[in-house]
Amino acid sequence: MKKFVFVIVCLFIVSMTVSAQQFNQRTPEENAKRMTERMKTELNLTPEQVAPIDSINLVFAKAQAKLIEKANGDFASVQEDMKKLNALRLEAYAKVLTDEQLEAYKKFIAERMRNRGNRGN
Repeated sequence: MKKFVFVIVCLFIVSMTVSAQQFNQRTPEENAKRMTERMKTELNLTPEQVAPIDSINLVFAKAQAKLIEKANGDFASVQEDMKKLNALRLEAYAKVLTDEQLEAYKKFIAERMRNRGNRGN
């Protein structure tokens, strides 16, 4: 009986882990929409800015997804490509955002990078 309960508990833990991993995987479209929504609030986008920013986010979310797929778990292999992609994204944002919004975006991204570095602590 103890073995049976142990096996059930193990199966439950494994199934919860698998479903949690699947839940965290979003499509590029979902990622782009999420980023646009966040930018709307963080950067106070005007209604005229939302559509172009959403388009930029979608293009770059799809490109990023392709790089992640290409990496196949070895993210160091695509790190330079990611940097180039992020630089291109910044150039595209610069055409739509005001100087103040662009600076706020850069601060927002820097804060996110700092927070990622502190995850393990």
